[in-house]
Amino acid sequence: MNEDELKLEYLKGYEEENYKKVNVAKSIESDEIKIKAIELFNDKDYKYILVKSLKSDRNKIKEMIKYPEIEEYYKDIIETFISQDNKIECLRLLKNRSDKFEVLSSLVIENDQQRLEITYFIKDKLLSRLIIKEIEDEEVLITALKFNESEDYKEEIIMTYEEERRILCIEDFEDPSYQDEIIESIKNNNVKMEYLPYIKDENVRSRILASIKNDKTKLEQLSKIKDEHNKVIVITSLKDDKEKLKALEKIKDEKNRALILMSLKDTEKVKKYFLKPNMEISKIGLDKTMTIGIEIESEGKKSFEINNLRQFLRRNTDKKEHLWSSKEDYSLVSGIEVVSPIMTDNKEDIEEIYMICEMLKRCGQEADEFCGGHIHIGANYLKNKEAYENLFEIFGNAERIIYLISNEEKTAPRKDVKRFAVPISNKLNKAIEKGSINLESDEDLEDFFIEIRLAQSSRNSSINLYNISNEKHTIEFRMPNGTINPDVWIQNIRLFGRIVEISKRLAEIEEKEQISKEEFRLIELRENLKEEIPEQEKMEILLELLFSEEEREVYRKRYIENSKKIEELPKEDLLEDNKFARVDFKRKHGISEIHNVVIEEKNSIYNKIIKETVEGMQGIEENRAFVIIFFFG
Repeated sequence: MNEDELKLEYLKGYEEENYKKVNVAKSIESDEIKIKAIELFNDKDYKYILVKSLKSDRNKIKEMIKYPEIEEYYKDIIETFISQDNKIECLRLLKNRSDKFEVLSSLVIENDQQRLEITYFIKDKLLSRLIIKEIEDEEVLITALKFNESEDYKEEIIMTYEEERRILCIEDFEDPSYQDEIIESIKNNNVKMEYLPYIKDENVRSRILASIKNDKTKLEQLSKIKDEHNKVIVITSLKDDKEKLKALEKIKDEKNRALILMSLKDTEKVKKYFLKPNMEISKIGLDKTMTIGIEIESEGKKSFEINNLRQFLRRNTDKKEHLWSSKEDYSLVSGIEVVSPIMTDNKEDIEEIYMICEMLKRCGQEADEFCGGHIHIGANYLKNKEAYENLFEIFGNAERIIYLISNEEKTAPRKDVKRFAVPISNKLNKAIEKGSINLESDEDLEDFFIEIRLAQSSRNSSINLYNISNEKHTIEFRMPNGTINPDVWIQNIRLFGRIVEISKRLAEIEEKEQISKEEFRLIELRENLKEEIPEQEKMEILLELLFSEEEREVYRKRYIENSKKIEELPKEDLLEDNKFARVDFKRKHGISEIHNVVIEEKNSIYNKIIKETVEGMQGIEENRAFVIIFFFG
C-alpha cells in the first residue's frame, strides 16, 4: 500500500468524526482516494472541507452534485476552480442570487460567446438581463434570448410590443404559461380574431380563442379545431353551462369529459356527476369552530388544463364566496396543486373533498411518490402560550410516529419528504437547550413564533409556522404524502386537528383549580410521551390521547404496516432515531430531565401551595386532593 491508501485504511477504523480525522483525510494527495475518504464522513461541514481540497475542478463538480447537503458551500468551492469555463458551468448549481453575483464578479468576461454561455447557465432573470445588455453581436443576442431559458426576460421585451406584433410572438415560447400570460395581455378581441389564422399551433389557437369573452364567437370557431383536447380548452371556457353540456355530447375521451364537467358553474350539477349516489361519507369529528385547509398535489397529463380552470366548485356562503382553486406546482414534474377554501367539519365541505378527489381521478391524475398532502389548521384556534407549548410537545415527542401514521396503510414517506417536510423535534430541542425559545407569557407569543420560524430555518418543515400572522394565519402540517383518496384526507385532517384540539384542551385543564380523573389522565398521557419508552408503546399513548378506541384502529394499522415499509428504506432515511429528540418546554437551560430534578429555590413555594390546597380540600374526595397535589407539584 502507498501512503494515501494507508491513510484511507486508518480512517475506516476511526469512528469519531472530528478535526483530526478531517486533517488526515485532507492530507491525502490522490483525488481518487480522497473521494473514497469523503464517503466516510456524515457531517456536511467536513464533507465541504474535503471536497474543496480536491485538486481537479471536475472532481469537485462531481462531488458537489453527489452531496447536495453541502449546497450552502457551493459558492466557496466554485471560487477555488482553476478553469473559468467550469465556474461558468456551475453557476446553474447556485440557488442564491448573491452567490451567483459573487462568482460572476470574479470572472473576466472577454467576449460575447462567454456572455452567451453565462446567460444559459445562470438561470436568474436579473443577472441574465445584466449580461445580455453587454452583448454587442446581434446574432448572439437573438440566440441568447431564444435558448437561455430566461423566457421571463423574453416575455418582458415582447410585452413592450404592440398587440398585433405581440400575438405573433406567442409561438416563440416553449412554456405554455408564458404563452398564456401574453394571450391574457392582449385585450383587443378584434386583434385576436384577425391574427388567429396566422398561428400555426392549434393548441395556441385554441387557447387564444378561449380567452375571448363572447361564447357565440367561440362556438362558431369550434368546428375549425380538429383535436379533441384543443376543443375541450375552448368548451371549458364557455360561460353557459347548457352550451358546455351540449358540446359534451361530441366528446369521447373520458378525461376530457371530466374536465368539461369540472368547469360547470352550477355546483348542484357538478355534485350530480362527481358525488356518487349513496356514497359513504366519512365524518371528521372535530370542533366545529376549527378552520381547515388542504392542498391536494397530483401529477398527470391534464395538469395544465386543470390549472387553466383556475376555480371550481363555486358556492356562496353566509360570509363570502366559497371555491376551490388550482395552481402550478413547480416541485413536481407535471403537477398541479388544488387548494381548498377555508373549511370546517360540516357535511358540505366534506362532500367537496370527495368530489375533488373524484374529479382528479377521472382526469387521470395520480398522487405519485413526489406529491405531498399538506393540511392547514387555523392558528386562531389556539389562544395562549400553554396551548402552543402543548402542541409542540405532543407533536415533537411523537414526531417519528406521526410520519408513519399520517400516510395510507402500507405506504412509506415520499422520496422528497426530507426536503419538503424536515423533522423539527431535534431543532426545537436544541433551541430549548440554548434558551432561544423564551415563552414566559402570552405577550411573548409573537417572539415565540419568530423563534420557531428561525428553528425551522425554512417553511419546508414537518410543522410550519411561516403562515402565522400572514393572510393565511395557519399552522401547516407538511408530513403526509399526497393522495387522491378522500378517506385518507379525512383521516389525516382528523389526526392533525385532534393534535391541535388536545393542545387547547390541556391548556384549559391546567388553568383549573380542580381537575377530574379524566383530565388528570390526559395530562399524564402527555407527560408519558416525553419518556424514553418503546416506540410502539408511545404510539399507543398518542392514540389514547387523541382518539376513541373505535377511531384508533386505522392509525394503529398504519403504524404497523408503514413501519415494515420503513425497514425497506436506506439506512440514511430521515426516520433514523438521531433525527428526533425529546421536546419539553418545562426543561430549563442545562437541565435535561426536569422531572428527575428538584429545583431547590421553588421547593418552599410548592410545599406552601400543597399545604394550603390540602387544607382547603376538606370534604372533597381523596383522589381529587391527589390530583391537585400532582398538578401543582
